[in-house]
Amino acid sequence: MSEESKPEEIDEDRTGQVKSPVSGIDSATDAGASLEITARSLFARRTHRKVKSELPAYLLVQCSWFMAFGLQLVLFPYLITNRLGLDGTELGLANMALSGPSVIFLLLGGVVAERASGKSLLVILHLMAALPAAGLAIVLATGNLIYGYMIIYGLAMGTVGAFMMPARDSIINEVVHRRSRVGSGVTLQQGVAFATIAQFAAQIGGLIIGGYADKLTRMPDWMGGFSVGPVPSWELLVFQAIIVALGAGFAIFLAHGRRVKTGRSGMGAAFGDIREGFHVVLGDGKLWGMTALMFGVGIFVIGSFLVVLPIINRDVYGLASDGIRDMFVTFWLGAFVSSVALSVFKNIKRQGRLLLTAQLIGSLAILIMLAKPPHWVFLTIVFIWGLAGGISIAMSRSIVQDAAPKDQLARVLSIYQLGFMAGAPFGAAIMGWLVDFFPDQPQRVAVVPALGMTILIAWMVLRTPIWNMKSVVHAR
Repeated sequence: MSEESKPEEIDEDRTGQVKSPVSGIDSATDAGASLEITARSLFARRTHRKVKSELPAYLLVQCSWFMAFGLQLVLFPYLITNRLGLDGTELGLANMALSGPSVIFLLLGGVVAERASGKSLLVILHLMAALPAAGLAIVLATGNLIYGYMIIYGLAMGTVGAFMMPARDSIINEVVHRRSRVGSGVTLQQGVAFATIAQFAAQIGGLIIGGYADKLTRMPDWMGGFSVGPVPSWELLVFQAIIVALGAGFAIFLAHGRRVKTGRSGMGAAFGDIREGFHVVLGDGKLWGMTALMFGVGIFVIGSFLVVLPIINRDVYGLASDGIRDMFVTFWLGAFVSSVALSVFKNIKRQGRLLLTAQLIGSLAILIMLAKPPHWVFLTIVFIWGLAGGISIAMSRSIVQDAAPKDQLARVLSIYQLGFMAGAPFGAAIMGWLVDFFPDQPQRVAVVPALGMTILIAWMVLRTPIWNMKSVVHAR
């Protein structure tokens, strides 16, 4: 019989077992399903790692900005009061230039933060923030420092900061939400507390470094008695430019985040979005109360912080950049300590009462300055002020983040920050004028912020829901 005429044989494998003609398809299907499951598992693990890495990346972005900010806190008043030898009025006007652009651009910054990718926005803004510091470094290195350049620097940094604040502060809400979806137990209150800790720790580092500007500092004997500095101011400004630019690299590890589409277009879209944000704030007692409180803090507290304390440092205690460093480090160290303590608690029910009590204690503590106490007592007062400040910053951010609608979060945060930033330039100008009104006893000005904040806190207790509010843990 020829090979062609042989009957068709059933396919057998090498073991002699019969193989189904469809068994190959089944095997391929099983292999494909197994490959899909493996791919999904690998993708899930990769996504999990990426989400988990977002919070550390965000905290590094926070550290980058605020270490540079800490340097600025020392160098800006030092260059004006000590290097240029100017008084409270000029320092107040320069601080108006530094905080004034926020009044103009902060609301627009909130709209931009909602519509743009937060990740891309942070990269661009960190790179832009490096330019004013680098430019001022060149001016100092060439010996051409004049008051006008300080005003230009203030306007430039204030403008960048107006867009930075809502972009950076609104992202923490998304980061915590994404972490909760992969099983993290970090609450929004804890996320805000971690961000506040990173802020204060970085600021302290920047303040310490800034205190070595143009001055030799000898360490205590228990630290070895070695000396540090003097470090030229222009070199510190170069370091400020580098450290803030590093934030752009850290921001790359963040997700792009959600973008809000309001359905508006054209030139009036931004104004429509801003108007809608104001309706939300004015219609919510907690949001309106917090915005009003921040306006008072800007006038009475920040004005004193930026103007009165540096003048007291120079005229009462005869100190320069080292004194500004010690003063601000002490304040932010107190804020750091209270923020670490708050981070232990997942949820504080009476956030409003804790906030207002801390504000009242801080406001009354500065009255001790009227007695012109020794420098160590002065620093103790500043530390207490810092403890209260850390509590109020963390609690106010938590209250606003929790109360604001998530699709309007950046706009609400920009309005909340506007209350703070709008009060700051007026407070700086007023405090600068009052300090010059009492040229021999600038510490007398302490009664103004103490009285102003006490009245404001009493109004908050009686006329807003902040004192009686209870926070609720939201399931995510």
